[in-house]
Amino acid sequence: MLLLEELKKTNYFLAFIAMLIGVVVGSWVRALRWKYLLDPLKKDIGMNNLFSAVMIGYLMNALIPRSGEVARPVLLAQKEGISKASTFGTIVVERIFDMLAMFAAFGFCLFFFREKISEAFAPYDIEAIALWTSLVMLAFLMFVVLMLFNLEKTEDIAGRITKKILPARLQEKVHKIFISLITGFSFAKHPKSYFKIFATTVMIWLLYALILVMMSFAQTLPLPGNSAGTFYLFTKTALVTVYGINPEVAIGYAIVQHLLGFIGILVIGFYYSIKENYKFNTGLNDSIKT
Repeated sequence: MLLLEELKKTNYFLAFIAMLIGVVVGSWVRALRWKYLLDPLKKDIGMNNLFSAVMIGYLMNALIPRSGEVARPVLLAQKEGISKASTFGTIVVERIFDMLAMFAAFGFCLFFFREKISEAFAPYDIEAIALWTSLVMLAFLMFVVLMLFNLEKTEDIAGRITKKILPARLQEKVHKIFISLITGFSFAKHPKSYFKIFATTVMIWLLYALILVMMSFAQTLPLPGNSAGTFYLFTKTALVTVYGINPEVAIGYAIVQHLLGFIGILVIGFYYSIKENYKFNTGLNDSIKT
């Protein structure tokens, strides 16, 4: 009953405006960063195409965990006539940057609330998870960039490996996909794009408050329904333990925030799927083939 009372007090107009800022503005900035990552593959890709692909990807992620991460590059690659594997490579870059930015923001939170956060999430040892995941992501990024700057040698090594472990009919196809995937990291060869990518990444994460770092951590878990259960758990725990907010208010906030965001993603994503005449079964089949 207390939860219902708190939900009745909610200013849904302001909550709706906040949802639009988070979903629309945040997704637009994400599409802009994606444009900079894609520039080495194809210049001047239209923002409308990028934004619609991002929103359709979010819609699919909400319905089938992580399916949008594959369907999004497939959709854009088909429209722009570029390599699907290379476009998917830019999604891998995105995820690396997002993970590094998220854990950097988490480190900022730890600086001010270390004891409370450690106490709230003690069973998960989040400090160790953040540190080791960041190091792994950074090492992986450096490794791929190193391969990119030595592409001829990388192709030779990849060719030898595929010949040893794959049948002849698959060797050439897998080799081409692997090289195309690495090409998705081509932004590394264009220093002029570094600042733009960094700035848009910072803009994306500035759209989140300190509490949203916890929410974002929860939503990195690939669960259906936009990770509803973990979203509520991490949000409530952070608000109650770190900020001392009433539990009913905290869970009420989590419910409103999550449902409005989820509905926003569904509505906008569905709109663009109709506009683009995107068939989900075809998209998934293309994703699997890629």
